[in-house]
Amino acid sequence: MIGMKLISSIYTWLIMALAVIAGAMIAGVFLMIIYDVAVRTLGFQPPFFTSALSEYAMLYATLFAAPWVVRTKSHVFVEFLASSLPERTRRVLRKAVYFLCVVICTGLAWYGAQAVADFWSRGELDIRSIVIPRWLLYAPLPLGFGLCAIEFARFFVGFDDMYIRQDGAGIDGI
Repeated sequence: MIGMKLISSIYTWLIMALAVIAGAMIAGVFLMIIYDVAVRTLGFQPPFFTSALSEYAMLYATLFAAPWVVRTKSHVFVEFLASSLPERTRRVLRKAVYFLCVVICTGLAWYGAQAVADFWSRGELDIRSIVIPRWLLYAPLPLGFGLCAIEFARFFVGFDDMYIRQDGAGIDGI
């Protein structure tokens, strides 16, 4: 039992750490853009890598933060149909939604892992203002979508319910 608690703690720490890294990346993009605009306004040549690094950081930040967003139930969802259904039908619909989310996230994680392996083996490069290995563009996909699949699986097996907050109150959907 202690082993499961340790694994759960490490997993929760990983999700939180990735969310913090995502926040730092967004702050970094903000600062890079301010610096780029300020330097350009003063008539100097801005760094050539700002645009490319901003694009990469936004991709990584989105996929690093996604599992935390699912865990904290902070994502957008639509519940107008489910709220009008009988409770038993609503539970079945919720399980179907969770299962579909697990399947989609697992598929995207698998695709990302295959792309990473393919680009790694071929040694392809992404050439923009900076040159990086192309597999780095796909590297956050297996991690982010894989962790999202785990989060939706937690809902599916009943560890949590996406539609109920920690304080017991329901979450208002659209």
